[in-house]
Amino acid sequence: MPGGLKSVRSVVFFGFAGLMAVGLSAPSRAETIRIVALGASNTYAQAVATSEAWPAKLEALLKAKGYDVNVSVKGVTRGDASQILAAAQSIPDGTRVVVYDAGGGNSRDRGVNPAAVRPQIEAAIRAHGAKAVFVSYKQIVGPEGTSAWIAGDTHHHFTAASHTKVAHAILPRVIAAIGKK
Repeated sequence: MPGGLKSVRSVVFFGFAGLMAVGLSAPSRAETIRIVALGASNTYAQAVATSEAWPAKLEALLKAKGYDVNVSVKGVTRGDASQILAAAQSIPDGTRVVVYDAGGGNSRDRGVNPAAVRPQIEAAIRAHGAKAVFVSYKQIVGPEGTSAWIAGDTHHHFTAASHTKVAHAILPRVIAAIGKK
């Protein structure tokens, strides 16, 4: 084999091997973490602007901490716990965390015991391979009838300031459910 041809093959081989090594050692971009906010009207911002609702605030807080996340909303109009359970059956594939409420006020209005349905909601979430994070609005913002809730609203909606409080309160629990970056 002439010396020139062997040199060209060596350069091509080592050049290709070098490119492969660079390609293999380059950091790969992590996949976006999918989070679903599941619940009744406070989840999908019926009484406040979408940008003021806790799911949007939660997404912004997570992104500010360096998480590549997408928070989508799966809300049930005036939903009670049994309707939220039905919605939990169709959580999108690839969802990593589901933050949910159990339609407390709506459930009480209809005689549904949200505490009895919560284990079923969580089981449905886990069946989709996601981690469940429960949100108790009253534990975070206080009981209805206080300034945290919209005065005169018979559908159990809280204020934009309370949505911000909810997002901040659940942030550590959602980060724990996500796990390491």
